[in-house]
Order: sequence, then structure tokens, then C-alpha cells
Amino acid sequence: MTLQNSISMTLYLTFVIYVVLGTYTLTLNKDARLNRVFAALCFCYALWSLTGAATNSAATAAEALFWRRFSVLGWGVAYSIFLHVIILLRNAPWSQADKKGLLLAVLYIPALINLIAFLIYSMPEYGHIAMVKTDGGWISTTDAKWFNLMFLCYYLSFTYVSMLLLVRWYKKRKNSADRTKAMLLMVSFGGAFFLGTITDFVLASQPDRWIPSLAPVEVIFPVAAIFYLIHKYGMISAPDSHNDAQQEGMILTAFSRSRLYKYISFILIVGSVLNFYGRIANGDTRITGMFLNFLLVMMGAVVMAIPYFLTSITAQENALGLMVGFMMPVVMLLHFNAEFSNIIWPVPIFFMMLTVIFNNRNIFLGLGFLTLLLELIFWLLLPDYGILVDQRLYCYRLLFYMIGIGLTAIITQIYVLRLKENSRQDAFQKMIAKLSADFVTTNRDNFDEKVNRLLEQSGLFAGTDRVYLGRFSRHDNIVIYSHEWSGDGIRSLKNSIEHDEGEAHLSWSISQILRNDIVYIPSVDRLPAEAEAEQLALKKQKVRSRILVPIQSNHRIIGLLGFDVLDGRKGLRGINRDWLQLLANILADAIAKVDAENDMNYLAYYDPLTGIPNRSLFFRRLEQAIDLARKTQKSLGVIFFDLDGFKEINDTLGHDWGDQLLSRIGKRLTDCLGHVDLVGRFGGDEFLIMVPQISKPSELERMAEQVMSIFHRPMLVAEQELYLSGSGGIAVYPQDGETVHTLIKNADLAMYAAKKSGKGRIAYCSGKMKAAVLEKMTLTTSLHQALAKGELLLHYQPQICASTLEINGFEALLRWQHPERGLISPEVFIPLAEQSGLISGIGEWVLKTACAQNKLWQDQGYKPVRMGVNLSVEQFRSSNLERIIKNCLAETGLKPQYLELEITEGVAMRSSQYVIRQLQALKKLGLDLSIDDFGTAFSSMNRLKNLPVDRIKIDRQFVWGIGVKPRDEVLVTVMIDLARELGLAVTAEGVETAEQLAFLQTQGCDEIQGFYFSKPVSAAAIEAEIYARQFAGIN
Repeated sequence: MTLQNSISMTLYLTFVIYVVLGTYTLTLNKDARLNRVFAALCFCYALWSLTGAATNSAATAAEALFWRRFSVLGWGVAYSIFLHVIILLRNAPWSQADKKGLLLAVLYIPALINLIAFLIYSMPEYGHIAMVKTDGGWISTTDAKWFNLMFLCYYLSFTYVSMLLLVRWYKKRKNSADRTKAMLLMVSFGGAFFLGTITDFVLASQPDRWIPSLAPVEVIFPVAAIFYLIHKYGMISAPDSHNDAQQEGMILTAFSRSRLYKYISFILIVGSVLNFYGRIANGDTRITGMFLNFLLVMMGAVVMAIPYFLTSITAQENALGLMVGFMMPVVMLLHFNAEFSNIIWPVPIFFMMLTVIFNNRNIFLGLGFLTLLLELIFWLLLPDYGILVDQRLYCYRLLFYMIGIGLTAIITQIYVLRLKENSRQDAFQKMIAKLSADFVTTNRDNFDEKVNRLLEQSGLFAGTDRVYLGRFSRHDNIVIYSHEWSGDGIRSLKNSIEHDEGEAHLSWSISQILRNDIVYIPSVDRLPAEAEAEQLALKKQKVRSRILVPIQSNHRIIGLLGFDVLDGRKGLRGINRDWLQLLANILADAIAKVDAENDMNYLAYYDPLTGIPNRSLFFRRLEQAIDLARKTQKSLGVIFFDLDGFKEINDTLGHDWGDQLLSRIGKRLTDCLGHVDLVGRFGGDEFLIMVPQISKPSELERMAEQVMSIFHRPMLVAEQELYLSGSGGIAVYPQDGETVHTLIKNADLAMYAAKKSGKGRIAYCSGKMKAAVLEKMTLTTSLHQALAKGELLLHYQPQICASTLEINGFEALLRWQHPERGLISPEVFIPLAEQSGLISGIGEWVLKTACAQNKLWQDQGYKPVRMGVNLSVEQFRSSNLERIIKNCLAETGLKPQYLELEITEGVAMRSSQYVIRQLQALKKLGLDLSIDDFGTAFSSMNRLKNLPVDRIKIDRQFVWGIGVKPRDEVLVTVMIDLARELGLAVTAEGVETAEQLAFLQTQGCDEIQGFYFSKPVSAAAIEAEIYARQFAGIN
């Protein structure tokens, strides 16, 4: 081979390499900006190389000048595009989209000037460029020194800026990987710059120059370096992995199809190289031959790109069929009656062999018809053709045989792989069916076991080293790895994270997962620049490849399924997207089911407001702790805890604030105790704390102090600081009880004792407390039966006119005559009746009995007087009070004016419109109303004057101070004067001495009531003593 042909062949091979590199880059991601610019650079150098090869192998000077003029489309803009690529690789601020227009103008206006200037001054009629034939081929000379100087300035300035950017990149980057990238580009670019300067400028200026321009060959080194960085470090964006899922009835998978298209592309490109070599070897440099070479290479590039640019399989096969149908007649007709016409006849057969693996019958029929038609044309045009078979033709025949053998091997391999894939898919379907059936019975108890089994089977099937399930926390996007399967000798992912090997740096992958995208990392070296931290983290874990599949439930990403490969000999190619999605769906359904079960369990056993165990769960755990304490012979403590004044906060600030406050209390309790299982919410503002396995009393005391310490700091609610206190009671197993109910009851008892002693304290349960509770329970039980057994009775105390000392009325006072305990004081059993809910029934009985007694006395001829009956708070609040009184009066026949209802000062002074409405309704019945125990509560004068009452009853504690405490005398005087001014009558209770009577008479008190005249006595005693004395004139 001559030197000229060698150089031409080198330039043509360089053209082929650039086309392949540019096309491959676009197949990675045609939408990425860097991909497009790098592909443009490759095509630019490809055009420069092709025109260089055509120029160098031209037969005439005119033909060489023709190709030389076209070459400016390559070398005229190449340096601008190269600088553009360097800028994008560095991701410089001025390369961003908002500055795209300015950047393009600065870069490409000099290139445009080059193009215009060269195309004008290189026109043949001007004669500025002359083509000279040398041993190495055609070289160009020019008399336009100004253009050489202009291009030299363009070349040097853009080269200098490119190298300067690379040097700065190297200096500014700190990590070794980036510095390695920058160094590789600097070395390759510097070497190309040096060689290009020598061959295209230094040697070109010599008078005896014999070698044409080799710049496109030399610059292949920095271009290859950029491509290496693309392939190794993923500096150019690549799409997600192809879906290897096979459509029903299809022979080719997506991967097999793309690989087959690459084989076809390779055959076309190799055919182009062989055709070019054959033509230049025979001295055939016609434009038609060069056009065919160019067409074969470009069609090879298009075939390579078809699977990546067309998503429809039908569209891909139709596009390939059209291209083959176009190439066959072009190749056959261009070689008609030529040197190789006797060996190109198998070409259609090769293409028809490929149609076997496609599912498009029309392509096969069309190519078959076209093959027969071409052969008939050849037969008609050239019925006889003599050939001479020499060594070269034998070599071409052997080459065609090798192509046929290779195609047969490819097709055979595709069918074998399809059979294996079918078998693999069948095995996967069986595995999925088994797993699906297994997961039907998933619950919170067997969830871990089933998930671990799925991970193991998936990992073994996929051939990966590690499979794991990650769950996203509910309030942030932190991944919690809950389940994992690892192959033999593979380090656990959890252990890697615990040793700070970087799972916290996976923001790039997590962001894609949260967008519901599958993350496919065929090689960690190919992660993009924004995933640099993730790349380092994965390398620390020795991860080479990874797939992360989002798990979605209820339109929310709840987790991920991950596959890791740590062994470089393994890969993730055999994993199918649809398979991964099926596994993710199984896990999503199981997680949703178990989460729902956990939520139900949480609602059943945990308090939703505070997040701590509710009463039911606490009782269960307390019972377990009692069993353990019984076996270990140790003590156990229960603290019953209640907030002081919580009701006032709830009523004043609202229930929202109250709920927030309870939530803060629950959190502080769990924080100070260190374990949520030790705390429970009993209800309302009451909490329970369990102190298990106590060896000595000091442990319980220390725990109680910790509980009280939560109130040392204010509670922050809605940016407001609230200071609270709490009271607690402690019961200890076994001395205070051996059952859950008994312990909590006694702790509650101790808590109320703590409140009575001043609040903000903790009290231990004592024997005295338990005896008092027992007494209370016994009395309450007896009280339930007292009314039915006739143990309740009424005593009556006269109310005497202070001036005449005549009886004006009676007050009915309830008594309980217990068969065993005797007469029980109202101060003892009335609170019990109120607490047990008996007060309403007892009160109605008192009302009817008192009214009936008063009517009986009137019927017996005694002077009609009023009967005073006390109303409890519960009775007064009853909406049926008016109806009950009406019925009582109707049944007994007592006139309303002889009934007086007494309410306490505390009830009367409540600022509720209901109190006034209730009093007004009662007053309309014709009753008298009085305020009992006046002076013991805070009375508002404005409130008092608006109440429809007839009388106030001065409490006995003020009356007892007459003659003893001057201040009490002043207060009594003030109350009498106040009542007189308001038009109210006054009754003084508790009058026991003549001195008290004299003082009250002097101050103008209306009535007196007390032991001075009579204790409360039975109705029979009233008739036998009081009325008898009055009738006898004994006053």
C-alpha cells in the first residue's frame, strides 16, 4: 500500500471512529445539552476526516480542491465546539441556560467568519489556493497570508482558552477523581495541540512539505479522553436502563434488539471501510464511490440509533426495513458490471437472514421480492459475464463467508437466549405466584419472616449480592433499612451505615425514588457529577452496581426495594423492570396491610393525643409486671398522677390548648422515664406510671422525684409559657394490693390525699386511707338501700320571728338513722349521695315529705307557715326541677307560698344566665327563695340585686362571733343593712345564746334559727313540744 493510500485510509478510519463516538453519545441521552454538543464535535471532526481522506485520494487537483473547500465545515468550527465542550464539562456559571445566547455568540461568530472567508477566497476562479501532489497525497498552498494569520489567531486563542480552563479545573478541584479527569484531558489535549502544531503549521511552512494535514487524526486523543470520561465516570447524562421486558410473541428483548442493530451497523461500517479501501487501491476516486462510502457509514450510524430514537418496535423494524430496502439496490447497482459484481450477490441473503428474528412478515416479503427483482434486472442487462478469480477475490469470498457465519451465530445466540429467557421468565412467574400466595396471609406477626423470604428468593434469582427493604419515615425522607438479605461473605448494609459509610449521602438516588423513578446504576463510576457524594459513599461500601425500586402505596412513596452487586464479575442486566415492579407491588400491599393492622392496634392500645399506652394496654402490662414481681419476690410501684387546675385551663384557654398541654406532659413523662411502656394515660388529665422490680424504697422515691421534676420548667403551648403542678399518689405491691384494680384504686386514693394536703405533692397510700375508703364504700352501699328501708327521715328546726318570737316557719333537715351505726351526720352522707348520684332521688323524697308534713300540720289546725327545703347543686341544675315541684305541690296540696327553696350562695352567685332563668321560673310558681349560708362565698352586689330571691340566711359562723369577735358583729350588721336596702328578709342561723338574740334584735334581724330555741327534731316532737308550748303560751 502506498503512503498516499495509507494516509487516506487512516483519515477514513478516523472518520468512522468519530461517527461511531458521536452516534453512541446521542444514544446515551439525546436530550442532554452536553451530549448534543459532544456529538456535534464528533460529527465535525468526522466531516474533517472524511473530506481529508477524499482530498488526499483525489485523482485530480480540481477534485482535491473540491473536497478541500468542503473541509472548512470541519476545521473551521471544530475549535469553537471543542471549547464549548470543555465549558460544559466544567459546568461553569456562564454555561447555564440563561446565558446560552451570549455564550453561543462568543464561541461561534469567529467560526462563522472562518467559513465565509475561506469559502470566498478559495473559489477556483480567484486562484488563491493551489493543490500540489506529493508522495503522501494532496497538499494545499495559498498566497493569502492574511487568512493563514487569521486562522492561526483563531486556532491559538481557542486552544489557549481551552487549556487554561482545564488547568483551572485541575487546580480548583480537591478530590482525586476530579483532578484525575482534568489531568487526563490536559495531557491528551496538550499532546494533540503539540502534534497538530508540528504537522499543520511547522511542517506546512516548509517548502519541501510532503505530508497533508493530520490534525483530525491527532485530535482523536482528547476526544477519546472525553469519551473515556463519559463511559467510566458518567459525565454525560445517560438514561435509565432499558426495559428488558419482552412483549408477548416477540423474539427480541430490548437489549437483544439494540445489540442486533449494533451488529448490523458494524457490518455496514466495515463494508464502507472495505469499499473505500478497494476503490483507492484501484485508483477509483469517483464522487459516486465516496458518496456510497459516506452513505454506508451514516446509515450504519442511523441503524445504531434506531432503538434509542424510536420507542415503538414496529416503527424500529419498519425503519430498518426501509433502509435495507434502499441500500440493497444502491450497493448492487453501483457494483453492477464492476470488479466485485460476482461476489456481492449474497448481500440480499444476509439481510433476509436477519428478518427471521423480526416479527414483521412484510419486511421479509418485501426484501424477498426486491432480491428477485434485482437479480432479474442483472440477468436482463448482463446475461453473460466472465470472471477472473484471483487471490483478492478469494479473500473477499472468505470475508463474505465469515459474515454469513457470524450472522448465523448471532441469530442462533438470539434464539438460545430467548429460550433461556422464556425459562427464566417461567421460573420468575412461579416464584411470584408462590410469593403472592404466601403474602395473602401476611399479618404483623409473620411480616418479617415473609419479607426476609422474599428478599432471599429475589436475590438468589437475580444473582445479586444483597437485597434490602428500606422504609421512609413518615415526617421526613430518611430511609430506615428494616429488612435485608446478603449473600455469603457479604457485609450487611446496616453495618455499613453504622460505620458511617455514607448512606446519608444518597440524596441523588432518594430524589429520584421520591419521583417514583427506578434508579439504575450499572456502574458507580458512571454516576453524574451531582451524585459525587453518593459515588464516594457507594465505593466505600464496595458497591459496583445498584437498582432501587420505589414502593408506592396510596399515592405516596413509602419505601424502596434495593439490589446491590459488589462482585465486579456479576451484573444487573438480567433484571427486568416489570419483575421489579411486581416485587415492589407485593411489598407495597403487604406493608399497607400491616400498617393498617398496626394503626388499628395503636388506636386500640395507645392514646392518640399523647402517643403513650392507654388504660387498657397499661393494665395489661401492669398485670404482667405483677406476675413477674410475684415470681421474683420483688416490689412494684404504681404512681397515679393528676394535673392540678387542668379544668380551669381547659375552660379558660380552650380544649385545643388543653390537648396540646396533655401532649407535652406525655412527652415529658416518657423522656424523663426513658421508656414509653412505663407510662399510661388513665383518662382526662390523669396518668399512670409503673415502677417495676423495686429492690428498695429509694428506687421508687427517685422515680417519684423524676416525675415531679417535669413541672420545674414551664410548658410551652402556642408560644405561651404555662406553669403547672401535679399531684400524685403511690401504691406499692404487695402491701397496697396484689391486683391491678386494687393497686390503681389505692394509688388514686393517695393522689386525692396529696391534693387535699396542698397540691403539687406526692403521697403514699396508708392504712388509714384504705380504712377511710372502706368506710366510704360501706356507707355508700348502705345509702343505696336506706331510702327503701325507711332509714332516712326528716327533722325540723323552727324559724322564729325575732320581734314576736313566734314560729314563722321550719327548715326540713335530712337525717339517716343507720340500724347499726345510729344517727349519721348529714355532713358525712350528703357528699356520698352527691358523689354516687343518689342525691336527686333523695332530694325529691325530702321535698315531697316536707311538703306533705307542712300540709298535714295545716290540716290539723296549726298555723300555716312556710317549709324551707334545701336544694342540692344537682337538683338545681336539673331541667326537670320545675316539673318536680309542680307535681309535688299538686300531690300534697300545699300552697306554693308555704314552700321556701334554699340554694347556697355559691350557686346563686354564679355568673350564668341559667341560674337567673331557673330562679325566675321557680319564682313564677309562687314559692319563696332564699340564699343559704350567706357570707361564706364571694357575693356580687350587682348580682345580688338582680336575683329574684326573698331572703338571705346569715351563716352560723358569723352569728357565733357575736359577743366574741367585733368584726363578726360588724359583718352581721352590714349584711342585715344590705338586705334591708335590697328589700330582702334576713334569717340568722346558729343562734344559741341570749346575747346573740339581743344583738340580732337590736340590729333589726327578721328571723332567727338555732339551738337557743330548738334543735332539729322529729315531726312528733314538734307537735308534742314546740306547738304544745306555743299553744300553752310558753315562749
